[in-house]
Amino acid sequence: MFSCFFMIVKIFPASASFKGVSYNTNKVEQNRGELMKVGNFGPLQALETLRPEDYVNYLKMISARNKGVKAPQFHAAISAKGKSYDKEVLTAIATDWLARMGYAAQPYLIIFHRDTANNHVHIVSTRIDREGRKISSAFEHNRAIQNLNQVLGLDDRMLATQDVGKAFSYQFGTKAQFMMILEAMGYKLKVQSGQLMLIKFGKQQMELSLADVLKKANNYQPDAERRVQVKAIFHKYSRQYSTSLYKQEAVLPGGETKAGEVFTSDFAKYLEDKMGIQLLFHSKEGKDPYGYSILDHTSKTVWKGSEITPLAQLIGAQVGGKRPIEGSGSVPAFFGLSEEVRHYYQTLLKAAISNYPDLRQGLRELDLGLAANNKGVILINKATNIAIPVSALLPTHELMTLREQYPQTFTYPDVISPVMLTDDVDDQQIHGMRRRRQRKARTNTR
Repeated sequence: MFSCFFMIVKIFPASASFKGVSYNTNKVEQNRGELMKVGNFGPLQALETLRPEDYVNYLKMISARNKGVKAPQFHAAISAKGKSYDKEVLTAIATDWLARMGYAAQPYLIIFHRDTANNHVHIVSTRIDREGRKISSAFEHNRAIQNLNQVLGLDDRMLATQDVGKAFSYQFGTKAQFMMILEAMGYKLKVQSGQLMLIKFGKQQMELSLADVLKKANNYQPDAERRVQVKAIFHKYSRQYSTSLYKQEAVLPGGETKAGEVFTSDFAKYLEDKMGIQLLFHSKEGKDPYGYSILDHTSKTVWKGSEITPLAQLIGAQVGGKRPIEGSGSVPAFFGLSEEVRHYYQTLLKAAISNYPDLRQGLRELDLGLAANNKGVILINKATNIAIPVSALLPTHELMTLREQYPQTFTYPDVISPVMLTDDVDDQQIHGMRRRRQRKARTNTR
């Protein structure tokens, strides 16, 4: 979804069928929409009454001229903020936008929807022209918003300036958090010579001083009352929506999809759609998330995830929707610790070791700690009251490497005696994996 102030354009994934026609004509039949414009359907437009299948058959006939494109449907929506634009103006905007996108001569339908708080129109067409050529989809999403800006008479640099103003209206505590706000707006960022360059649509839009960003960050004053509210929201809705993480699908040119590198969950999607709270999960390529941040658009605050709910507590043991390979024998089992939980903390420990300049920094960022006694070295998560032997998390060769790199960590002063995760600890009550399915309240408060 791509926005410019008061208007949003969204291009839906391409489809092998033309279900977009029936979706929109159903809205008309239910008196929740209105067919505003029928363009370039040739002799069909001379008929008094047309059925949805008539439009579909015509679109299929044009599309059949290129057998190489398996998903020919083009389906988009342009939405205004509230009722700021009526159906006639939205139809005119959509017509101009279609032409700029290369669809001026294509058969298309424009349907106005009146069933949401925001007036919007849907557009359905085919990606194949009458000569059998595919309409270019190169940089389609970038061009979508650029062309809408041009229709509305908006300048890209002016938009960037206003986006920076919006970002500065948030409360944030670090440069990285400020950059997250802009990245969520679709900017690519580059730091150079004390300046932050904002890149969008393949070109630099503007730059700003990092000194101004750090000055704002140093005045960070989180709202304690809002923090309590967000905690309560997490507590309530994490029991109603699955917090198991999975990778969002990325839409490829032509409409095909593949698993992307951005993690999300049903819980995260609900918060963003309904609460204005966006979760950003942090991970290295090919690795499970090791932390997350929260963009609270309602209160305009950036929270570190652990300020609200530690990641381990939020998602329990299900990370990335994957289970470890059972019976590999690479790491000794720890009695009383489920394989899912062990795999999760193994991922966190490896992230602390490999993703940060120093192990101590990695542990601090992930809210973990290491302690040692005469029984060995223990990984501790105070937030969830869990302590796990490192020997249960790392195979022998990795454990030996860690001993060599951080010998001071593997001394055993008797004064340190962390609480151990004992055999009788009930993982599912601590982490809530089955509790969410059973809709039971937390009963184990250890």
